[in-house]
Amino acid sequence: MRLLIDQNLPSRLASLFAAQGYDAAHTDNVGLATSADPQILAWCCTQDRVLVTADKKLTKFLASSSANCPSVLITREMRMTPAEQVAAILVANLPQIEQIIIEHGNAVFSLAPDKPIRAELLPLGVSDKTT
Repeated sequence: MRLLIDQNLPSRLASLFAAQGYDAAHTDNVGLATSADPQILAWCCTQDRVLVTADKKLTKFLASSSANCPSVLITREMRMTPAEQVAAILVANLPQIEQIIIEHGNAVFSLAPDKPIRAELLPLGVSDKTT
């Protein structure tokens, strides 16, 4: 699974994911540090990467544009959580996220500590939630 860590999350997350065997990059390291959401999403689509972000408003953009890619993983309730802890929570859930993508296609995932993953298939508003 290939990941892009959004500019609103610590760049250290990319190296923490890489240490766990994931192909991860941060927007700062791929020329997207000051890019707008549509450019970041388009880049993820062309690079086949899941966007990991804390930006909840991306769901509105994805819904209004009827986008069918990329998959997006929104972290919730983790703004004050150390990067190592965020990485551990996400890494523990990535196999389930990857399985949903393989079986059902791209989706928006919402993940908060001690809560089950929520997933809604893309394009938003067309299909039922998977979990």
